[in-house]
Amino acid sequence: MSKAFAVFLQELREGRTHAEMTSALAELLQKVRDTGKGGTITLEIAVGPASRGSDVDKVVIKDKIKTKLPTPERGTDFYWLTDDSELTRNHPRQSALDLRDASTLTSTPPLKEAIQ
Repeated sequence: MSKAFAVFLQELREGRTHAEMTSALAELLQKVRDTGKGGTITLEIAVGPASRGSDVDKVVIKDKIKTKLPTPERGTDFYWLTDDSELTRNHPRQSALDLRDASTLTSTPPLKEAIQ
């Protein structure tokens, strides 16, 4: 009977592959929760003979972990273009209003009550 894959994965590179996969899965799960989008983890295992010849009694195993994490949506921003093709936040053909902070006014007019 063949060794269980889970056991092989825990032994591969003295457990480092298993630890990296566990860490990658935790990161992927958090990113899926944060973005609401999916992602992937791919484990590639390459097996080759350890030496040349027809009698293969040893193999070399390499692993590669690829993670594709979801990315959040990037927002957009709005700018106006001036006549010189420069970016500005303010409409270039609209005059600015002289606004003041109403909370800094020292005198307030008395309130009037409505008669019913």
